[in-house]
Amino acid sequence: MSPAPNGRREVLRFAVTFLGLVIGLRWLVSLEPVVRVLHEPLCTIIARLAGAILSPLGAVAVQGNRLAFDGFWVIVIEACNGVLPTTIYLAAVLAFPTTWSARLWGVALGVPAIFVFNLARVVSLLVLGAYWPAAFERVHIYVWQILVVALSMGVWIFWAEYFVRPTAHVGARA
Repeated sequence: MSPAPNGRREVLRFAVTFLGLVIGLRWLVSLEPVVRVLHEPLCTIIARLAGAILSPLGAVAVQGNRLAFDGFWVIVIEACNGVLPTTIYLAAVLAFPTTWSARLWGVALGVPAIFVFNLARVVSLLVLGAYWPAAFERVHIYVWQILVVALSMGVWIFWAEYFVRPTAHVGARA
């Protein structure tokens, strides 16, 4: 069964709006003033929070966006601060055909969730690097990047199902 003509138009509108927002948001966060005001402080915050989480477990050193755990050093850079998956998530929420109230719930739910996922990523990678340095690069590139994207998509699906279409779950039986 194919979607109704109005359904196709809505899907096309979502896709075009989503792609436009992804491009626009990525351009916006790449501007030098945004890098200075968003990326650089966020990298430092992530390093400090990860250091605070790891400090009961071992020796920690934090210098700006540089972080060490038990002698294993990393630098939290723009590509590691969670802004990219956040911009994609925001584009999906803002492009989705719903009310602005529901969109605000999506932003309020998703942005902190992605930040927490990313912080867990940094913490776990430091532990991995300190105890299994040979596995660090593979897990950093192939495991956690996919997990952050998958978890971000999961938050978006949760938002769409429970905040945009809550009536679909009223009286639902397992």
